[in-house]
Amino acid sequence: MIIDGKKLSEQILSKVKQEVIEIKKKGKTPALSVILIGDYPPSEIYVKNKEKIAKKVGINSKIIRYEKNVKQSEVINKIKELNKNSEISGILVQLPLPKHFNKEEIINSILPSKDVDGFHPVNVGGLASGYDSIVPCTPLGCLLILKSLNEDLNGKHAVIIGRSNLNGKPMAQL
Repeated sequence: MIIDGKKLSEQILSKVKQEVIEIKKKGKTPALSVILIGDYPPSEIYVKNKEKIAKKVGINSKIIRYEKNVKQSEVINKIKELNKNSEISGILVQLPLPKHFNKEEIINSILPSKDVDGFHPVNVGGLASGYDSIVPCTPLGCLLILKSLNEDLNGKHAVIIGRSNLNGKPMAQL
């Protein structure tokens, strides 16, 4: 069986675009702030693609760039500023972070309601407990692909290879 991921992606983006239109009708424009630290080429590409897709569906997107030697406290202060800004709907800190950063402190400084990656412990716990919460994008994308093939996944068996906090664990919980 061949899965047409591009077609499914376009369907999802069309739906998201309609949801953004509805939100804008209520006087609010969704806005994403992405924090990118250093010059790691794969992160540069990933962030650029996020910005492109956000614009495609009508979400404001801003990339905040820091040199790799930036102090963690400076980044946390920026996150706190974004947390307080009612114009910002979501915050994403692009991983991996430079070695001198404490990833948990950075993630924990993002308000759970603005944590678009779903990495904050409140969102992780919500997912683990079966509550509505923000879900990491890769596992959610995998689930949407599976559901596009068969809406009812109850009773199905799956093998998940890997147990990372980013993909394997959330996928198993979904």
